[in-house]
Amino acid sequence: MKGRILLVDDNVEFLDSTRDVLEIEGYEVVTAASGEEAIRLAAAEGFDLILMDIKMPGKNGVESFIEMKKHNPRIEVIMATAYSVQDLITQALKEGARAVLQKPLDLTRLFTTIQDIRSRGRGGVVLVADDDRALCDSIRDNLEHEGYSVCTANDPAGIIAQAEARAFDVLLLDMKLPILNGLEVYRQVKALQPGIVAVLISGYAGEMGDLINQTLNESAHAFLRKPIDMQELLTTLDEICTAKRAGTYTKKGSRPDGG
Repeated sequence: MKGRILLVDDNVEFLDSTRDVLEIEGYEVVTAASGEEAIRLAAAEGFDLILMDIKMPGKNGVESFIEMKKHNPRIEVIMATAYSVQDLITQALKEGARAVLQKPLDLTRLFTTIQDIRSRGRGGVVLVADDDRALCDSIRDNLEHEGYSVCTANDPAGIIAQAEARAFDVLLLDMKLPILNGLEVYRQVKALQPGIVAVLISGYAGEMGDLINQTLNESAHAFLRKPIDMQELLTTLDEICTAKRAGTYTKKGSRPDGG
């Protein structure tokens, strides 16, 4: 079995024909005829992917997607539509839908999109910068398991060298580093890659508070305390990478003092 898909549409004929095609390709398919039913199923069962009509009676596809994310922030969704509903399409992509496909479905594009999702994971390239090598290895293992591409660096020179050699979506940056502090490293990386988004980490929020706040003021995205809550980290990275793919990224800061 290639994976488990929840297929959602109020058109029974579409459900039946699309389910047959997906099952022939080796997928296990569960169907739902409404957004409300899909929300219940997604909360109760595990799916690798949801293929959902964007315009349905009751809760539309975007509203259903938003509800589903409350139970699983990393849920993968492809939307489909037979209508010109640009406002819903824009909102769907902003919320993190991987694609919006037109009906009747181009099956080649559908399977290419599914394969792309499954091969790319959630899509994001992360540079983990911390002088604690064991922590870097642990974070890398967790993120790679979730589909991220990860590089690590343990000192300012290594961090800068990585930033010179490869483009990154996110810099996960320890604020307490040898030789240069996190703010100084952030400025150098940002000069090399203006589009990179920084998430700051530290186990010394009180001691490093001024530097953390200054880095947030200079457009770092957020601050996370050590020991790292992996669920919080994954949710933060998902939000950043989803928004960057959709071209809707805006910075939000989380300060060490809670402000």
